[in-house]
Amino acid sequence: MSLVDLDVGVARLKGDRESQMDRFNVNNHYFQEKGYSLFIIFDGHGDERFSKRANENLANLIINDTEFKAGNYERAIINAFKFEDYKLTQTLGQEISGGTTATASLFFRNKNVCYVANVGDSTAVLGSIPVGKREPEAIPVSHDDKANDLEEFDRLVGANAVVRKGRLIRPGHSVNITRALGDFDFKAPQVSSGEDWISPIPHINKIELIPREDEFMILASDGLWNVFDEQTVVNEVILYLDRGYDVHQIASALAEASVKRGSPISDNVTVILIYFVWE
Repeated sequence: MSLVDLDVGVARLKGDRESQMDRFNVNNHYFQEKGYSLFIIFDGHGDERFSKRANENLANLIINDTEFKAGNYERAIINAFKFEDYKLTQTLGQEISGGTTATASLFFRNKNVCYVANVGDSTAVLGSIPVGKREPEAIPVSHDDKANDLEEFDRLVGANAVVRKGRLIRPGHSVNITRALGDFDFKAPQVSSGEDWISPIPHINKIELIPREDEFMILASDGLWNVFDEQTVVNEVILYLDRGYDVHQIASALAEASVKRGSPISDNVTVILIYFVWE
């Protein structure tokens, strides 16, 4: 039994923010045509041009990388993230304050494997119902890049980064993520250590999908995860599926619920729900 199709729903809401800095990229038409699909969520901060331009470029950089065509998908993803970070310095300049998260998931037709890559805290979660169990499981498959993560904290110490109360500190500015595209005031050469405090190199997770057990994946910006934990979201998706909702309705319901419950000011929220079709 293998993965033969993907049913995808997307929703995006501005919430109470002044502008919409979330972006998303859905390349699902490639699944039947070329045998793969690529999905990316971006959550910009400081200046919306970072998420906008990364959204215009990153997907094409991944799938057109020579390593991608050779089947070296992890290397292709790393190359693309690093090159897009470089392109942002060329188009926006190193003096502009701001950046963007990026979380990508790559699936293959008739192959029970996927890759999830991310910088920042836009999270991907697998929804699974293991054989013999009645309750669904929420399995985080991305890596939230925060200063309180031990691996990230060790890297920051090695780079002589200034960290206070879980935030990276620069004069007049602070951020709570440790990897991102952009944020050049936290990268060499603007930091005296000569090493990037905020890294553009993604964490990558290769996932072996289990037919009939793994049912869907959710990619969402932190506008969702700051309001609901992963297990609650997976439980809600299962409940909506049992009631006959389609993926578009479910993505919209999750986004609307997160904006409604956001406090004190609801954030931008983007939700991509990817339902697996097994045969």
